[in-house]
Amino acid sequence: MYQNETIKLLRNEFTQRLLTDGGIEKGMRVLDVGCGSGDVSIMAAEMVGDSGEVVGFDISENALSIARNAVKEKHISIVQFIQADIADLPESIGTFDAIIGRRVLMYQSDAAQSISSLLPYLTAKGKMIFQESDCMTASFHADSMPLHTKVQNWTWDTVAKEGGNIHIGRQLYSLMKNAKLNILLTRAEAILHTFESGSDFGWAAKMMEPRMISQGVATAEEIDTNTLEDRLQLELGGSDTPFIRDMAFGICAEKINYIPQNKQKSISLPVITLFVQ
Repeated sequence: MYQNETIKLLRNEFTQRLLTDGGIEKGMRVLDVGCGSGDVSIMAAEMVGDSGEVVGFDISENALSIARNAVKEKHISIVQFIQADIADLPESIGTFDAIIGRRVLMYQSDAAQSISSLLPYLTAKGKMIFQESDCMTASFHADSMPLHTKVQNWTWDTVAKEGGNIHIGRQLYSLMKNAKLNILLTRAEAILHTFESGSDFGWAAKMMEPRMISQGVATAEEIDTNTLEDRLQLELGGSDTPFIRDMAFGICAEKINYIPQNKQKSISLPVITLFVQ
């Protein structure tokens, strides 16, 4: 659970607006890529209603177990979760009116190939809607808010050392253009920490501590999760400016006349023979 619900609400609000403005509506069939514990799948389910359907997939069975319990508790019957890899989805899941994802392309070794592998599962005029984060604001506040900057850098350095693309947000536009998709909307929004909103870095550091230590980014003594949240809040209270945690990027793109190569049909033209006398 987030230690600061305000930050969670801000993040979910960005996602909600992106899905709404991207055209997710009643009756649609939606595929949630890398659904994790199901937060975005549930959000989409509320938007498509009982006449729609949401399929979420992830490689982590532990995350899927949490997601299944979440929809069960909320009595949502139109969502199903499957364990699968983005490059090896079963054809039996069919096609979808929209394919969505949040903070998932950044963890793909080849995001362009991942997008390409998803295209066959998109209906004609179907939409891809993705939200990703970007480290472009890292170290903006190094002088005024050193502790927040340190935790921010620990977070991004860990993701980068694990192979994540920490610049994926600003690359979304070119990825979709190169996939020959029609761009319908793009946006970016700063996620801010203030004294009033609080900080979710304490929660993030606690969740990521084993990974930070494993990657050699920080030690347990440096992180000190027992006191970190209080120290972060104290720093926010002494600052007269907000801290830019990261930038959330969103994009919605539409499929245009895509035919998978292995499904393209050859056309035989009639042969006309001319006799010249």
